[in-house]
Amino acid sequence: MSGHTSVRHSEAIISAVPVMDRAQRGQIIGMWDAGFRVAEIAALMGISRPTVQRWVRKWQESCNLLDLPRCGAPRKTTPDDEQRILNEVRNNPHTNACALRETLNLNLFANTIRRRLHESGIHHHPPATKPKLEERHHAARLQLARQHVYNDLTYKSHL
Repeated sequence: MSGHTSVRHSEAIISAVPVMDRAQRGQIIGMWDAGFRVAEIAALMGISRPTVQRWVRKWQESCNLLDLPRCGAPRKTTPDDEQRILNEVRNNPHTNACALRETLNLNLFANTIRRRLHESGIHHHPPATKPKLEERHHAARLQLARQHVYNDLTYKSHL
């Protein structure tokens, strides 16, 4: 059945055109040519009537069920490039986008590599760190421990 791709935009979800393969599109046209009504086709295929109407209209206008070219720049990575990026990150999870570009000899911007990682569900999280203790901190802690070494446990509740 068809699914919807959706893009989260602030708090609202904007639903895109239903994703359908050519076989499903051909099924719609075949049923329509056989005399099925739009509502019947939609019910049988589990899709909306506007989707059925859209594909019937496109068929009537152009006799074509192929995806037309869309606006935007073509993708700069091939599926092979994307797989190489993912394999390298799995083998070396502490690497970064710039190091990946150099290691894999990719002619890409680091942001492109980051986008491919995000699309695959891999996100960078900086490691949790705490400030390093200096010598004065160690000395103060040692002094506090020496002052209270002989106090009983009830004294600790007053600190």
